[in-house]
Amino acid sequence: MKNDSDPRYKWRAMLVVSIGIFMATLDASIVNLALPALRNYFNTDIATIEWVILSYLLTITTLLLTLGRLSDMYGRKSMFLAGLLIFTLGSGLCSLSASADQLIAFRVVQGLGAAMLMANSPAIITAVFPHTERGKALGLIGTVVSIGSMSGPALGGFLIDWVGWQSIFYINIPVGLIGTVYAWKTLKPDRVHGAQKFDIKGAILMFLSLISLVLVITRGPALGWDSPTIIGLSILFPVFLIWFVFVEKRADQPMVDLSLFRNRPFSASNVSGFLSFVAMFAVIILMPFYMKDILGYNEKLMGMAFIAIPLVMALVAPVSGWISDRTNSFLLSSLGMAVSCLALFLLANLDQDATFFDIVVRMGMIGLGMGLFQSPNNSIVMGSVPKDRLGIAGGMLGTVRNLGMVTGIAISGAVLTSGIQSNQAAGLVYKAAFLGGFHDAFMVAAVICSVGIITSLMRGKRGKII
Repeated sequence: MKNDSDPRYKWRAMLVVSIGIFMATLDASIVNLALPALRNYFNTDIATIEWVILSYLLTITTLLLTLGRLSDMYGRKSMFLAGLLIFTLGSGLCSLSASADQLIAFRVVQGLGAAMLMANSPAIITAVFPHTERGKALGLIGTVVSIGSMSGPALGGFLIDWVGWQSIFYINIPVGLIGTVYAWKTLKPDRVHGAQKFDIKGAILMFLSLISLVLVITRGPALGWDSPTIIGLSILFPVFLIWFVFVEKRADQPMVDLSLFRNRPFSASNVSGFLSFVAMFAVIILMPFYMKDILGYNEKLMGMAFIAIPLVMALVAPVSGWISDRTNSFLLSSLGMAVSCLALFLLANLDQDATFFDIVVRMGMIGLGMGLFQSPNNSIVMGSVPKDRLGIAGGMLGTVRNLGMVTGIAISGAVLTSGIQSNQAAGLVYKAAFLGGFHDAFMVAAVICSVGIITSLMRGKRGKII
């Protein structure tokens, strides 16, 4: 797949990619508001039903780099098509689940398809757009990614209230089938590198290190940080990671070219992206509980409040990408992190007297910050690698994003729960105890976001655009 002489082709490819990436990222967050309904429907507990989210994110996070490397070798079109089909199949199976265990298992199938889509999308776009339009194009994809992530609670709230929890999976089936046919007819075959060797040992070690890390992050608050399981996984993560680095340095054709991390723009932009999603997913996990437990909003009203984020992002991100193409400046994404940090601080100070307008303004600021940040940041990452490593760079972007999501959920949930428990132990009623924990969790997110401002300013001068 390469830059095409037909100027319409790149936009048709953009539409194909947008369909797949929107569905994949939407389903990472759309289930959030459905958790209470799923818990009651399957007559289970919160500890079990939260795996409906975690199984999906775990699958994506642990497979993205491997699938990105395979797409570099065997073709992005075929991998993307397979991802659409598997994701659509998984969605249909999820809607037919008769037990919580079945739903969790079918979410793994969905996650496999989503990982194929996420690993390939930035690479396809980077390959078909000229570098002078890369920021704008990746800005649009960044918009789709973030709108998918942030509009999940909004869309989920309406669908669950009107139709039921199954509808959040039904909706993917016709879109997925239409998208598959359109992608098959539209995307042109790309040059493959089948003569290369796949680094099986490196892929296994990367999978083991990532799954150890994500399990520590997600299960630590529930099992206790001093539990034997968490301690064991905490030891296994660095062991597998060091082993992975050792293997990659000696591999003729490594899965991950470690020399990429000597490129400061590539490394700093990935770190900044991770911190951005850690901070932003505090909004996803905390605001539904605040609006439900403190303000008494129903799912539809909660969904309307969340719409402010993707709406502002849809307007800002393409403009941000367009400006970054013409200015070659890193400062725009740093400004976005600063705006997000301010928004998180303002969210931390919401109380039981906050109005709907108060919430929407702050959510809109989150959309503004993310819209300014994502487009230039993603363009820097994808423009810092050779063309035969676009798949692995796209996989890295997705891995960083999903690690940020699960880390943000775990940190915010742990700080909120700890704050509520300690405040109630001190004699506060539930609402006051919740608001104290809510404030602490958002302040932690704001601090994390402030670190992201620093890392985004440490990228140095823009290198050569590939």
